[in-house]
Amino acid sequence: MNRNFAVDILKVSMAFMIVGLHSGFLNDVTALGCYLTVNGIFRIAVPLFLLINGFYFYPVLSKEKSVYWIKRVLTLYLFWMLFYSFFWFRLSEISFVEIAKIARKLIFGYFHLWYLPGMLGAAVLVILLKKQKPRLMMSTILFTFAVGVVIQYAGNYHLVENQLIDKLSNSDWVYNNFFFFSFPFFCTGFVINKLSIHKKISFKFSVGLSIIGFSLLTIESYCNYIDPSADGGFSSLFSLLVVCPSVFLLCMNLNFKGKTKLLTLYSSGVYFIHPFFLHIYSRNSDFEGTGLTFVVIMSSIFASYFLIKINKRVKVIL
Repeated sequence: MNRNFAVDILKVSMAFMIVGLHSGFLNDVTALGCYLTVNGIFRIAVPLFLLINGFYFYPVLSKEKSVYWIKRVLTLYLFWMLFYSFFWFRLSEISFVEIAKIARKLIFGYFHLWYLPGMLGAAVLVILLKKQKPRLMMSTILFTFAVGVVIQYAGNYHLVENQLIDKLSNSDWVYNNFFFFSFPFFCTGFVINKLSIHKKISFKFSVGLSIIGFSLLTIESYCNYIDPSADGGFSSLFSLLVVCPSVFLLCMNLNFKGKTKLLTLYSSGVYFIHPFFLHIYSRNSDFEGTGLTFVVIMSSIFASYFLIKINKRVKVIL
């Protein structure tokens, strides 16, 4: 089966971006550069992963294939939650509060693993909406995405005086969840495949749209940087719904043919294992920012080689 290497290369690039995002890329060099990457350009990575997964979810909508897909994602989630259990499982005392914290972690995921339950929730919503007209699906995408971004902006700019609402608006699980974040991008990928949009958009148009998207993303990120009332980072940005589909369509237009899925496996390996090395180097070395980003990437690539080997025998890792 032929693969599109442009998309596989994009996946590896996005995995590196996520490492940079978590490592604070450039924060030891330039505050502006750090902000425009960590709270700007690098924020395309997770939405693009969701969009790509949504695109390739379209062909597996039959009952048997979708059930297998869901089981596979659940298996991945359980394996990596178990792998990282040392970092998140704490039961100092048996109480309702402690048990509730563990339950919340199991539902929403540890650190980067929130992506998997988020994607599962998005897939279930897509299955429920699959027979609806594309216009309704696209309206739902716009509505859920806009609400999620508005909630984050309201929280970061403290637009609501009520302390409880303000606190909730600043809780990432309120806006960065399967409904307001994962679903809009996952469903966008689904709709692109369903309507064959990737076959109708020209290379030149996708290039132009990507330039516009990145320009809007940079402007939005810079405006948040210079505004003194902005408080905290941004994972949801209005311009993501422009730049992410356009970059994906650009890669689909490039369509470099290949047969090996090695690059995809490395992107998954780097994504899943990088917090392990991030924790080690952050605690036991002087690496920070840019240096931390590169050393974590290199270590994650090295570890991914062995993860891929193991995955050939035990297919629950990648």
